[in-house]
Amino acid sequence: MADFENFDVLFAADRSFAYGEQTITKILKSRRLAHNELLIDKLLKTLGVERPSNFYPPRSNQSLRNLHSQIIDGASPDHHKQSLLYYILKDTLDHSRSATKFARAVFLPEKYRIFIDGIWLLDRGDFENALGYLTEPVLIPTFPEEILHLLCTHPDQHNDKLPLAYYYTVSPAITSSKVTEALFAKLALSSVTESFFWCRQHGEPSHRKFFEQLIYTVLDGAEGESRAMRSVELIHLPFNAEEEAWFGAYLTEGKGMDLHGAKDAYRVRAVATGKNGSIASGANACGNSGDHAMDWSSLGSSYEQGSMTSAR
Repeated sequence: MADFENFDVLFAADRSFAYGEQTITKILKSRRLAHNELLIDKLLKTLGVERPSNFYPPRSNQSLRNLHSQIIDGASPDHHKQSLLYYILKDTLDHSRSATKFARAVFLPEKYRIFIDGIWLLDRGDFENALGYLTEPVLIPTFPEEILHLLCTHPDQHNDKLPLAYYYTVSPAITSSKVTEALFAKLALSSVTESFFWCRQHGEPSHRKFFEQLIYTVLDGAEGESRAMRSVELIHLPFNAEEEAWFGAYLTEGKGMDLHGAKDAYRVRAVATGKNGSIASGANACGNSGDHAMDWSSLGSSYEQGSMTSAR
């Protein structure tokens, strides 16, 4: 087994190795984009390293030696320490060779190697490749809420399907309200119907809050065919009596009354559910006019083509 506790043995290829300025700059930028905490920071904290940002990224060879000492002196099991050293070796210029060689020398368990490969990529903003590792069945989910929140909120992560792919593959138990809200924001953009039934998994007041957020997301979407079709899908969801009341209240007297398409959505829902008699009073209460609302012609076309199934 390699003597990973000896810095000069671990970095035998270049005992004077230090991170380059470009590498340091990239890591610092990645930390800022990740809400000022990388996943390596969280791992260092589990080893008892206080203020990980003071140690990583190391600014000199001596700083790297100090980081090595912080890891080695921790009270965690050896494979946890080895995992962090494996992460650091991936930062070196010949990271593939050095890190792989080290992992083999210390017999680092596969699940630890896979996890570190995943978070190393995630910390560098390579989200799609990171998920290829972090969704491996062999892994026991570690920091799943933090990873999910990062996938939902990172400013450089623009694929709305990635957080959902992680969520449905890993099935993390979400206890944080901020993670729940961030996930629903992505879900509402991805699937109207799926979001609707997801709302029902939550009791009041969360059910109503998410339901109204779904309405807002659909009607506030970018103008065009996609918004019209998503509006049609929203209008024909199987609301229960309570949701029907929320829908009407939100569009006629609540925060949604000034949304583009509020009046049209209310009208078409009434037609589709056979409640035509309530259109006039409710629609008149909506704050915007049809002339500045959703594309009524697109809705009408969808209706005629059978996308909308009116109650008869």
